[in-house]
Amino acid sequence: MFADAEFAEACGSRGRPGWSPGRLVVVLQFAENLTDRAAAQRVRYALAELDLVTHHAV
Repeated sequence: MFADAEFAEACGSRGRPGWSPGRLVVVLQFAENLTDRAAAQRVRYALAELDLVTHHAV
């Protein structure tokens, strides 16, 4: 599948630890009936959006 290291740059080092991105991929695959690649792309997009909101908010 996908290693957590592929998503390491998107994850912060502060705060409460969350789910690993790999786990999120598996949950999305099941919940939305996505392929491996589609679920990984969806997680990458969501993490990028979260990064924009949390680091660029005024």
